Amino acid sequence: MPFLFEFFNLDDAKPELSTLIHLWWFDPFIASFTFFVFIMFYSHFELLEGKSCYKNWSEYLWGKGVDETDTRRSMTMSLIVYWIGIIIWVQIVPPAAGVGLKDTSVSDYDKNNRVEVLDCSKIQSPSYLCMEVSSGILLYDTVFFLIHFGMHEFKYLSFLSHEEHHKARNNLEARHVLRHSVLDGALQVLVNIAVQRNNVWGSVKSRLARTLHNIIVTAMLTESHCACSYPNIFRRWCVGVREHRSHHLCVGEYIEGHGLFHRYQQFFSHWDNMRLWYLQRKARFKME
Repeated sequence: MPFLFEFFNLDDAKPELSTLIHLWWFDPFIASFTFFVFIMFYSHFELLEGKSCYKNWSEYLWGKGVDETDTRRSMTMSLIVYWIGIIIWVQIVPPAAGVGLKDTSVSDYDKNNRVEVLDCSKIQSPSYLCMEVSSGILLYDTVFFLIHFGMHEFKYLSFLSHEEHHKARNNLEARHVLRHSVLDGALQVLVNIAVQRNNVWGSVKSRLARTLHNIIVTAMLTESHCACSYPNIFRRWCVGVREHRSHHLCVGEYIEGHGLFHRYQQFFSHWDNMRLWYLQRKARFKME
């Protein structure tokens, strides 16, 4: 932890490092790099257990899947599409101010170099950092729960083509975390960008908090799709991560008058538990 504080803290004695972590591409680089790392990590265990349709690493990088139900673009192409979208986005919307581990009272944006110039005051504590990261992940899970629920339950959102993400039903693997239509994938990215611009209490989110957020979110999303039985880093504790494959494979609890209950939260379970309680209560009233 002290190393992270030193690395992300703005320091006049380290102007090159300060400039690096405040460049516009730093956050998307962390997100795309960690997706690549975690997909390779969980795919390694899928290969060991014989649960991957691929046989070698080059197929993971360049393969488009074994059939039409697998995936329509390689992992490399998915990352290229992601970066094209990010480059277009930063031309329209300036990146949020980054503050290292410090608070800021003045924030200016250098449009020529895409570097944030900051006037910082105090260093925040590790507990404050935990609040930043945990609140951001909870907010992401809540916002995308509403979007995910809408894409499944309301036909007028069918233009988002969320069904593309569900085509790999029989051979769902870690790599399918990147299988989306362009609109569906863009929505995931925009939600992640939105919840990281500011903390829920209004202050600017620190660079370290954004970095940790991207690492944790990409790990949880990848593990929720993987076919391997081990490692259970997040599945052990997070119901949404553990049950997401059941959502894809259409298995789960059947509720009278409603049908199969799908969990739409990607990480946690509180909103889905409220839905489950309501549907069970509604079913009991109908039976009485």
